[in-house]
Amino acid sequence: MEVNSLLIEENDDLQDLFSKYGALALEKQEILSDIVGDAEPELDIEKGIVKFGEKEFPIQLIGFLDPDEDTWSWAWDNKDIGFPEDFIEEAKAIKEFGQEQNVPQFSENVFSANLTEAHILNMTVSSLFSNDAYCAVNYGGFVFFVTIESDEIEITDDIDVFANVINDFHRKFEVNHLKALRGYSEIKGYEYKYRDEFCIVKVGDDRIVVTLTERKNIYTIKIIRA
Repeated sequence: MEVNSLLIEENDDLQDLFSKYGALALEKQEILSDIVGDAEPELDIEKGIVKFGEKEFPIQLIGFLDPDEDTWSWAWDNKDIGFPEDFIEEAKAIKEFGQEQNVPQFSENVFSANLTEAHILNMTVSSLFSNDAYCAVNYGGFVFFVTIESDEIEITDDIDVFANVINDFHRKFEVNHLKALRGYSEIKGYEYKYRDEFCIVKVGDDRIVVTLTERKNIYTIKIIRA
């Protein structure tokens, strides 16, 4: 399990990492949603799969949330549970990364978190470790989070998708707008240029111009087609 270190800087905390990596995770989640439709996920821990109706995907167990106590637990801390070792390799890699990068949320076995914070944690993880997607599954009174591998989930170079995702991402989550825009651009291999009052992202022959507020937050997003 290797970390996609393209955007990582020495003092990045979880908020920095989420700002940089989260938009790509959002794009992948939207693709997964289109694939599975309204089907509810069913988790089979022993087989290491999650099912959505007739579709099933191999998984890695990341951790679980106790929604009654708002407590997050990592799958690597499983001596009392006994998760299959093959399905917690990524969770172990997350712990190692958290220790090396000094991100306590990745290396502490249990800590307080609500459902939104658990999703933020797993969006960050799924992009850091180049997973195709993740999902949350109600299982035994807990909410289990797993990452998914699937050839069906393919990111696109559609400029409209990029514009819509970055717009949704900065509106739905509290993130650093510039880090989010630059991170999403660079992780997708797009040319990114920053100016004092605007940014330009080149997608193929087309461009996205993003104007900024005085506080360097995203103000407008405009597509210019070649």
